[in-house]
Amino acid sequence: MQAEFSFDRIQSVEFCVNVRLERARRTSYLIPIDETVQDALKQVLQDTVEVVTPEDGRWSAYELSEKYGSTETLRASLSEASMASILALYVDEGWSINAGALSDPKKINYYFAVFRDKHARKLVAVRQATQFKGAFKGRFLSVFDNTLRMIPDKVFKLDDKFDFLITKQHVYILHPLAFDRIAEIEEYASARAHHLTLALGTAVKFMDFTELADFVAGHKRAARLVSALTSRNDLRSIKTALFIKAAHETGVKLKRTGTKIVPDKGSELGCLEMLDDRRYTTALRSGAKPAFVASGRRRI
Repeated sequence: MQAEFSFDRIQSVEFCVNVRLERARRTSYLIPIDETVQDALKQVLQDTVEVVTPEDGRWSAYELSEKYGSTETLRASLSEASMASILALYVDEGWSINAGALSDPKKINYYFAVFRDKHARKLVAVRQATQFKGAFKGRFLSVFDNTLRMIPDKVFKLDDKFDFLITKQHVYILHPLAFDRIAEIEEYASARAHHLTLALGTAVKFMDFTELADFVAGHKRAARLVSALTSRNDLRSIKTALFIKAAHETGVKLKRTGTKIVPDKGSELGCLEMLDDRRYTTALRSGAKPAFVASGRRRI
């Protein structure tokens, strides 16, 4: 991240809010800010960078099928298809100036700061407006010249961290749940779920995905699993016999439709978890082997 932006050479700071309009439309406005607010935003950025950067410098890749905690240190490539809305947020420019956009905090979806360094490189830092809705009146003051100025009161504060940072190449994620909402990840996965599920049949040829596609179309968790599976390049190597054996061991019920295998009713999600290497058993003790579902899948 340090190679993508000069955090110690910030030349300008802009502050914007994204608000809801009528009929679910959204737009972003630029809010003029004075030097005190700029300094505060720089400090929030610095604090975020310190926390979001892994101690060993090894970033974990953001995956749609993962179940993340409230705070993580993740990185995604901005070129990935699922990052389309985040890319649009990053490249957006020319916002209309509207200091009055803060007058109705219930309409604010999120706010973001746009930082530019001495090399004219851009970084966008984004925060969901949950805390901002309740605290912004105590932190900012709109004066007669329509410029926001900082109130010298320690009781009210900006959020102390951004949810995620966007550079030209990557998205660095600190709060995955907030990121998912702003990036509309579930909407992205659901919109493509049926088509992508059917497409899995080109890689996993021993399965019929027709019924599974109908299930996935109405199941958000399943849709995210399918979106993640489409980015994998090892599905063709799955062996039919080993898949059936693993299904029996982990409680996934299968049935045959002609020459193909399909998950039985109630086992659809489990079948997708198996394809994504998330169902497993342990054999540390004698007797029946307990089966588990992994919320995370980190290779060691």
